[in-house]
Amino acid sequence: MRKLEKVSVMLRFPKTLLNRIDAYQKEKGFSTRTQTIFHLLNVALEKSNS
Repeated sequence: MRKLEKVSVMLRFPKTLLNRIDAYQKEKGFSTRTQTIFHLLNVALEKSNS
């Protein structure tokens, strides 16, 4: 199995966007905000490839 390289990134978000992310997290049942943001980024990237 290939080990994925990981890099730490610090981001600043507008509070209104974080409120939307938090609502999505609660709706979808994600346990952390980071997990939710990671999911949303992956979904957006997959859609942009379609």
